[in-house]
Amino acid sequence: MPYKRIIAFGDSFTRGDELADCPAVSDEHPLAHSNHTWPAMIAKTLRIEYDCRATGGRGNQYISNLVNRRIEFEKPCLFIVNWTYFGRFDFIDHNDRWSTICPGSEDEIGRNYYKNFDNDIWNLHRNLQIIHSVLSLLEANKIDFIFTCHDLAFKATIDTLRHDCPSAARDHWHKSIQILSKLIVPKIIEFEGLTFTDWAIKYSYPIGPGGHPLEKAHAEAAKYINTIITKESQNEY
Repeated sequence: MPYKRIIAFGDSFTRGDELADCPAVSDEHPLAHSNHTWPAMIAKTLRIEYDCRATGGRGNQYISNLVNRRIEFEKPCLFIVNWTYFGRFDFIDHNDRWSTICPGSEDEIGRNYYKNFDNDIWNLHRNLQIIHSVLSLLEANKIDFIFTCHDLAFKATIDTLRHDCPSAARDHWHKSIQILSKLIVPKIIEFEGLTFTDWAIKYSYPIGPGGHPLEKAHAEAAKYINTIITKESQNEY
């Protein structure tokens, strides 16, 4: 299908933090981004428009909200959704403003959440539900997509997380998680079984001080994703 544009969603890795051409985000330019990320380079290869909706430091609930708001955008488009770390938690405050807390947060809300409420099984189940919701909407609206994920937790199972827990509890979570995993895991493209960052480290591509892969990694990732799509025709592109 000939696309008019690529719309990319994700966090700072999709925005292109630490790439030389990535401008600073400001109130005037809230969606400032690099044009040398691998989604942008795929758009360039296809000679189509590139629309980046990535926001640094956000979680998957926030990302899903952005995707949902673009579902009715002019078609045909290719959506690239780079899901982020499962430990991040998005919420809306009493003023209807989005906030996100991440592991290692120093503010009171973050410290309280990760001390008293954070749970890896809940994170897995919650994020799989979020991804499944977006997957269902994209497929229902016949929108082609590429999914990747910065967190290999998307492949986790109850056995890897709680191999020593009582069988009744394990069986409960196994059924709940497995039904989602069967639908989602095959739809996420990995970089030779790794996350984008781990793949960049494997091949010694430069990484910025903030942990973001730099231009060489993005250029190679664009080639890799194009090759995977061409060979496997994944997700019916």
